[in-house]
Amino acid sequence: MLGEMELRSAGQSLEVGTPRQQAVLAALVVDARRPVAIETLINRVWDHTPPADPRAVLYSHLSRIRRLLTQAATLADGTAVRIERRHAGYVLDVDPDLADLHRFRRLAGQGSDRWLGDDARAAALAEALLLWRGSPLAGLPGEWAAQVRDSWHQRRLDAVVQWAQIELRLGRPTAVINTLPDLAAEYPLVEPFEALLMRALHATGRGAEALDRYAAVRQRLADKLGTDPGPELRALHQAVLHGELPTPSRDSVTAVRTVTPPTPQPHPAVSTSAVAQYGPGPAPAPADGDELPTMSGRVNAVATGTPPRRVRLQLPLRRTMLAALVVVVLPAAIGSVHTFQRDKCNGSPSISPSIERAQVLFSTAQKFDQEGRPKDAQATIVDAVRLYDELIKLNPDQNAPPLAPAVIQALGRAGVDFSVSEAVLRTWLVNPLYTPYPAISQMLLLRGWQLEAPVYLDVIVSNYEHTPGITSPRNVADVRVDVLKAAVLEGSNTRYGTQAKDFEHLLKP
Repeated sequence: MLGEMELRSAGQSLEVGTPRQQAVLAALVVDARRPVAIETLINRVWDHTPPADPRAVLYSHLSRIRRLLTQAATLADGTAVRIERRHAGYVLDVDPDLADLHRFRRLAGQGSDRWLGDDARAAALAEALLLWRGSPLAGLPGEWAAQVRDSWHQRRLDAVVQWAQIELRLGRPTAVINTLPDLAAEYPLVEPFEALLMRALHATGRGAEALDRYAAVRQRLADKLGTDPGPELRALHQAVLHGELPTPSRDSVTAVRTVTPPTPQPHPAVSTSAVAQYGPGPAPAPADGDELPTMSGRVNAVATGTPPRRVRLQLPLRRTMLAALVVVVLPAAIGSVHTFQRDKCNGSPSISPSIERAQVLFSTAQKFDQEGRPKDAQATIVDAVRLYDELIKLNPDQNAPPLAPAVIQALGRAGVDFSVSEAVLRTWLVNPLYTPYPAISQMLLLRGWQLEAPVYLDVIVSNYEHTPGITSPRNVADVRVDVLKAAVLEGSNTRYGTQAKDFEHLLKP
């Protein structure tokens, strides 16, 4: 899935069918071993323009996919992967690790594990990045496929930046120098890549080249955007000038900002044997403990308007750098798997930087709200919720509990009340795999609704789940806004005996 949809068995690549059939298969693989409701499948495959009889067309695609899976099992002399029909929807009963997308997630999470040594983490991230063959779900149409692409491009970029930071910390700047320039050339206004390269060049005694890179990016920023480099990059420039570059910290934090990516371009594959250069190890996902103190959370990015350059691959990660990525500054502020760590001095738990970052965002949003700055409050809440979403996807058991109180407070300010104790509600907000509460809560906050009269969250969720043809969402992208509005409206009318017919009547002016 990290490239064009492909099904391989016994070393052979099988024809996976039309783009729509591929979309059906992808919609099941993304939630491997979890039920996907029929309505969710239809929405993922056809967006808002399904065929006249979408269920019949969907059944036809599922039948062909079953035959394809049987063919794959025959080639491998194994048992066919099954698509089962259950009460909650269709389930693709397959080991998630057989799909590159899930394997990348596992490997990236291992690469974010600060309990592991840096060598193991770097190896894991390298192995994760080698899984990429191009843009995820390449060629598949629709909003859902685009959302999956955006999400995984971002995760990929997180892993790239984190890998480079670890390599620098391990004293291996040459790997960074040989790998990052191609990506920096595709996105010439992204300051964090220049910062990483400047550090790597300085570490190899090529300080003059580092200064040249700074001069070049400063000129590009002035020409394209009429601005100067950010304060962190300027500080790095001064440090290089004086030869006083600080040692990268393992626990520093960088702000996160996201911008729209250019259209990704597929690139040739690299032999997986190259992973041997980095040693064994699985690894995935963004981490929060590897930010460079001088890395800027400010991103200035524009598409170059020219196709990516094809260059000779010198390192196993070169291919992963060539594919166009989401232009995001994620010096790994998102994605710590281990939220609590033991202080070496007193053994007390300390909260990881990314949890702290999310808590600061929630707190700042509350302050803006109290100051009568609703637009600033909503923009900050969106950033906080997105960070919360990434953290609970990586490790809900550890990352969600410290953020649940802030989520509850934010919901309360939005006019969402609870008929259960806060202790119970916290348990419902910690694991998106088992409850829809995280996904629905996130959507309520992301939409920026402010309800005139409080509506119980548990009632909203219950109304949502009992909507005909709807399965409880486990990802915010699967929350149907129209169904959620109806659930809130029904909850308000039930609680207060009102006769509101339009959801908008419930909102504060």
